[in-house]
Amino acid sequence: QPWPDGRAAGVRPSDIAVLCRKRSQFVPLRRAFEARGIPCEVVGLGGLLSVPEVQDIVATLRVLHDAAASDALARLLTGPRWRIGPRDLVALGRRARDLAAGPGEAGPAGAGEASEVPGEEGDALAEALTDLTADTGSLVEALDDLGAPARYSETGHARLARLAAETRRLREHVTRPLADLIAEVERTLSLDIEVAARPGGDLTAARADLDAFIDVAATFAGDQPEPTLGAFLAYLAAAQQEEFGLETGRVGESDTVKLLTVHAAKGLQWPAVFVPGLAAGEKSMVFPARPRVSTRWTDNPRLIPFPLRGDAADLPQLRDLDAAALAAFTEACGVRDLAEERRLAYVAATRAAFWLGCSGYWWGDGTAPLGPSVFLTEVRAACEAGAGTVHGWAAEPAEDTENPLLADVDEADWPATPAGQHYAAVTQAARLVENASRAADAARLAAEVGTPAAVVSPASTGLSEAEQELVAAWELDTGLLLAERERRRRRGDGPVDVLLPARLSVSALVALARDPDELARQVRRPMPRPPARQARRGTAFHLWLEERFGQQRLIGDDDLFAEEEDTDDDLIELRARFEAGEWGGRWPSAVEVPFDTVIGDRQVRGRIDAVFSEPDGGFDVVDWKTGKPPRTKAEKDAVAVQLAAYRLAWATLAGAPLDRVRSAFYYVRHDKTVRPADLLDEAGLIALIQRVPIAE
Repeated sequence: QPWPDGRAAGVRPSDIAVLCRKRSQFVPLRRAFEARGIPCEVVGLGGLLSVPEVQDIVATLRVLHDAAASDALARLLTGPRWRIGPRDLVALGRRARDLAAGPGEAGPAGAGEASEVPGEEGDALAEALTDLTADTGSLVEALDDLGAPARYSETGHARLARLAAETRRLREHVTRPLADLIAEVERTLSLDIEVAARPGGDLTAARADLDAFIDVAATFAGDQPEPTLGAFLAYLAAAQQEEFGLETGRVGESDTVKLLTVHAAKGLQWPAVFVPGLAAGEKSMVFPARPRVSTRWTDNPRLIPFPLRGDAADLPQLRDLDAAALAAFTEACGVRDLAEERRLAYVAATRAAFWLGCSGYWWGDGTAPLGPSVFLTEVRAACEAGAGTVHGWAAEPAEDTENPLLADVDEADWPATPAGQHYAAVTQAARLVENASRAADAARLAAEVGTPAAVVSPASTGLSEAEQELVAAWELDTGLLLAERERRRRRGDGPVDVLLPARLSVSALVALARDPDELARQVRRPMPRPPARQARRGTAFHLWLEERFGQQRLIGDDDLFAEEEDTDDDLIELRARFEAGEWGGRWPSAVEVPFDTVIGDRQVRGRIDAVFSEPDGGFDVVDWKTGKPPRTKAEKDAVAVQLAAYRLAWATLAGAPLDRVRSAFYYVRHDKTVRPADLLDEAGLIALIQRVPIAE
């Protein structure tokens, strides 16, 4: 059936939000989504820190920054990527103790060596846990200086050496901007490939959590005077400790189910909303939740006594100090706590535009049953009165019933062994690539030695008919690529083909239009650019504009945007010129609008400075410029690509026809608005992107 607002039937993942009372609910819910192939995006920094790929990035950042981050290194070592076993962990722990003790202070030669050698008897798992939890040196320092290879198994030493080399390379990037550093870690850990290989989803949805974390880093760097890696890690640690997190986060545009807390959902709405975990018991409560600390000022010294607060009239009163008065005060505070939880439940319920689903459960992770909370009971009563439908209601378990979730002991391989639908799909793809590579090698060998092709045909590798066709196509492509590489190797000079990355910024599009060769060189070998005073001035001016438009103009308040005493004179002049210019008296309908759109086969990201609504129902997209207007036609055409991308992105975001969206550059210093003619449309931008840049 169609939606009540007239939209066509059908529910997309982005129409659904799952609102949790606690972040601890995220992990099992996200695993359940992944097991069923449902694309899911976690919203909010606190929730992002529970996402496995984000945890891997944070662990790597901690290892790069802090030599004492042995717990973070242990996560990487025992993960499915490196899979370091207990005996090698014991050997690494002993190496850490030796380094901490210093020369001449270690134990006698040969002491304890028996358990260090793989294959010897001993409880290696117990020793590994002891080494990982005891403060006996730095595993990070031991990784950088492994010592004698004989301490480890051959495979373990090889993996540890590779991880050590990888960590040294990453440390060379720690002074780069946070977003760039995280992107480098992501590529090094192959997380971009890992999430892209997830079956049943598109790349945008698969990358949603990684992109959100990079946005968090970029925002942190923009808000802090000294956005160092250490400051960022401290910020993440604070966000992880706080149940509410430090910020609500931005809901992405990807077609995914949004998983977030009720607090983070304030002000938002979705067509369909699920509120899980409306469960409570004598020993544990989910929603309503018990306060983490006492809300009574008589028990919590951090609270101001209620009679001294400005809202004292709305707070419980302690009338005396006898037992009855204290009991009444405690009960009143409990009623107030429940009322606060009820307000939160109201927020959750009203986030649904058309459909609301509520659920609870009897059994959680404790030994005592939970059962329906007062909120779920009230929802059931409303449904039975005709407001909805009760799809299922499990009977209360008997008193002596064991928790079925705890009846069986969970078993797992350690270190972690990859498994599941995702691993099977990636393994199958890897096997096809390996078979194709073998077939290509065999064909090349046959061509070199003159072996008949039938002897080394794909059929001889045991592939199915469909796989043979795929391998044959790959063999043709591989042969052409190898032949081209050999031709260039023999020639010794000439250009090298460089493929554009799958994700581009708008500035990269401008660079592509301006100088494809230079962009190709940057893609092939990224080099840091020296800081430019003009760039810092432009950033400061844009921050001022964002603050200016972000505040409500107060009538008669002449000092609202007064210049600070330490402001650069050039920036003060830019502000004055803008206020006196043609755009100073207009108010935009949107500022600093981030977008992530698909143009052709590339994902393009950017941020629109300002959008103005026109009387005819159209829009005017404006980009503020603090420099000089371009003079040559080639440069004018190149920078016009920026407006073309902004124009197309806003038309997509606003659902407006492209011809109803105008765009312009405003050069503040010259009070000049430039509207390039014949801006590229979507087909033109696709043609631009499909150029093949070549770098020397």
